[in-house]
Amino acid sequence: MKNLTPSQRQAVAARGNVLVMAGAGTGKTHTLVARCLDLICEEKVSLEEILIVTFTEAAATEMKQRLRAALEKTCNLQPSTCNHLSEQLALFDAAQIGTLHSFCLRLVRGHF
Repeated sequence: MKNLTPSQRQAVAARGNVLVMAGAGTGKTHTLVARCLDLICEEKVSLEEILIVTFTEAAATEMKQRLRAALEKTCNLQPSTCNHLSEQLALFDAAQIGTLHSFCLRLVRGHF
């Protein structure tokens, strides 16, 4: 949290549904990864309870890569949280991280 701007810290600390909207290169992905880590590590939220949508496949892929790397790094640095983080890493491939279009398609297919 120390390397985030005040607005980014506010987005990380906010609870409930949050929309992070900003221009290119402003740190949206960094902020969303920090928010997810905070929820997972501090509040023991499961990846099954988190929905992350972006507008492009490239952004979704980058988000997945950064979040997985951050979870692995945190697990190595904080052994006390490693059981929960290991569970989250096991759930990672089923995590709802993708584009807005892929989420809507999943929703329509599941509830047609």
